Amino acid sequence: MEVFDKAASSAARPTPRAAGVRPKVLIVDDDAAITQQLYWTLCDEFEVLTANDLGSALRRATIYEPDILILDLHLPPTPDAPDTGLRILDFVKVRRPAPKVFVVSAAAGLGIEKACYQRGADGFIGKPLDIERLLAAVRRAAASEALPSL
Repeated sequence: MEVFDKAASSAARPTPRAAGVRPKVLIVDDDAAITQQLYWTLCDEFEVLTANDLGSALRRATIYEPDILILDLHLPPTPDAPDTGLRILDFVKVRRPAPKVFVVSAAAGLGIEKACYQRGADGFIGKPLDIERLLAAVRRAAASEALPSL
């Protein structure tokens, strides 16, 4: 039982990033055009991973432990409702609360935004996507995770 408790407590703490290691960004969106655009926008500064459905998002979030997650809410298997994206948000924040999560969704509305923030989202950007605003938010999040100088 003690081993489990140590593992759980270490999963909740962010691990320091070594100098020169690029922050990992996981993009979760089922729209290939948006995924490609975000990938090419971020790949020079970040290690970028992509996922397009619930299963691939959960696997990549677990295996690669991204520092930043860019998450669409409307994903397979329920593309007409935000519940798949909210499930991913819940999973990430319960398993590893340290990653910054930015929700990007066409489901803009006070109720959805509030639900995202209550579940631990760090930002909400409606679609059509303002790439410059998202890039600035991702850069700020990455800078806040950087190691302090010794």
